[in-house]
Amino acid sequence: MEELEDMTNPENAQYFGHKEPYPLEVNAYHRFLIPQYKNEVDTTELKLFLVGDEETEIDSRLTIDNNKLFVVTLISFEEIQGHFEIRDSSGTVLFYSNCVKFVNSTDKEGRKYIRIATKCTYNRNLFSYSDGEHDWMITNLPAYCLGEFEIDEDITLERTGNLLGSEISGSWYEENVKYRILAQGDNNILAFIAVHSANQDFYIDGTKMTRKEKPEVTDNTQEVIMKFSYQKDENGLNIILDEKKIFSDAFKYALGNKEKTKVYVYDNNKAIKTR
Repeated sequence: MEELEDMTNPENAQYFGHKEPYPLEVNAYHRFLIPQYKNEVDTTELKLFLVGDEETEIDSRLTIDNNKLFVVTLISFEEIQGHFEIRDSSGTVLFYSNCVKFVNSTDKEGRKYIRIATKCTYNRNLFSYSDGEHDWMITNLPAYCLGEFEIDEDITLERTGNLLGSEISGSWYEENVKYRILAQGDNNILAFIAVHSANQDFYIDGTKMTRKEKPEVTDNTQEVIMKFSYQKDENGLNIILDEKKIFSDAFKYALGNKEKTKVYVYDNNKAIKTR
């Protein structure tokens, strides 16, 4: 906690996380990979709490392998604020986080924060991929889709006939869409999306994307516009991510836990609490 509150560290001096809680979407699953750095634990009996004005236990699954914490999966149905604490059965705090706040991000046009999924393959030594089906980072970013589309195209012509006419011998098209990132001067967010969007496995709102250009960053950036293109399969269709398969380990864990853990299911990409 002392390290997180050390304002001589430039990363802690950013807008989100200390001065302002980082927004996480309420009523949505979030999965974070834990770096292989000081992530050793002596027990599997761990719980996740959010500590603010009040202390709340967060519904979660903490994935441990070879006495190391690798993955944290969580969901909150309440709009609450505080910092995360991971504790063992004796109540000892093993890990802390910066300040977060669960919010409903719906704006006046009905748009919500974009949801990103990535495998963090830029550093395979820092993150574990022992379970390739489930080891994803999935969460939201404080950014909205602008709904602005454009088409990139490249058309090749060749001459034909005695009248020196021309016809199309080849063509290439690509759909692009723009996103508005609410950075609020926090370059951590811009660095995150710049690095992760360079991965081959990068999805926005469940659709596989390729970054088209780097963000323009200034010292006092409030928002940044970034352009992405849709990746297509062999049939020319968008490539879609099935989050239910990724989170299936959390569902199985809850179902096999003798009702000690609440169970949630997906319905139109929303988490619904069941009894």
